[in-house]
Amino acid sequence: MPLSALPAGRLIAQHKMALIPDEGAWFALNYVSTDRLENPALPARYAGSGPRPAGSAIYSLVTRTDFSALHRLRSDEIWHFHAGDPAELLLLHPDGRTEVIAFGPDCLSDQRPQVTVTAGTWMGARPARDHAEAYTFFGCTLAPGFDYSDYEPGYRDELQSAYPAQSTLIAALTRPAFFHRPAAAPAQSPNPKTNPARAGRIFDSNELSPLALGPGVEVRELIGRFASERSEALSCARFQLAAGASSGSSRYLESDEYFFVLSGTGRMTLASGISSVGPGSVVVIPRGEPHALVADATGPLEFLALVAPAFNPSHYSPETPAPI
Repeated sequence: MPLSALPAGRLIAQHKMALIPDEGAWFALNYVSTDRLENPALPARYAGSGPRPAGSAIYSLVTRTDFSALHRLRSDEIWHFHAGDPAELLLLHPDGRTEVIAFGPDCLSDQRPQVTVTAGTWMGARPARDHAEAYTFFGCTLAPGFDYSDYEPGYRDELQSAYPAQSTLIAALTRPAFFHRPAAAPAQSPNPKTNPARAGRIFDSNELSPLALGPGVEVRELIGRFASERSEALSCARFQLAAGASSGSSRYLESDEYFFVLSGTGRMTLASGISSVGPGSVVVIPRGEPHALVADATGPLEFLALVAPAFNPSHYSPETPAPI
């Protein structure tokens, strides 16, 4: 049975959830503080990072396939159980201790409905029930707010060596791309003129696997932090909306966005009102402005979305309901 037909799939669609890059769990941002913390006000472990919101929160969902792979953050993170199956939450502490927490609603047994994962602790989770329909729906809250510079993936071989008692569960909570740490890239010369020129590249965006963001909404990330072509400087994503489908209303809190319509027709909602768009239309979306795009019933609509610096999901805020 496809995920979309299961309770987990319905929750994913209802909350417009997307897969967290690298980690692999589903998420939807539901709160970002408007208060900003400058780096000098942050603890020393945040050195070198930029300003960030005072706090943020997400909905998250894991299945046995889309589990939360082992990772750690620079901030404490509080997990809150909402619905579904209890999960096994693996914690690998900096002092060598390990815990497997029963994360669930039965407070009168050994389950815990709220867990605080302290900064620097490796964490990963999946439903305890080994079944295709098993899922755990929960929330995560951070202060200061999440930023991808705080995220570090765990590598299977290194974690199994450091925490041999949990070797089996570590194997279950790491994906093939993180079985081994990749070889370090050569250090760049401080003088950019002495660095070799970067090789050009051509790739076919049609060969990239699309990610379903909701009913009738697919995206291929072409350039960005977790895209086929990695870049911190900018993101370029190719979206396709099926006939009558909506992107949903959202805001991007870090920078302006730009949409370039490639094919099809539709209606774009901005603060200034609703306008028709078609091939060649360019949409300029100021930072933080709610917006939504709906494809006409005559057929699919394709567009490119650009943002600089590269798209950061922690600055994406869905609006419910869409103002269309």
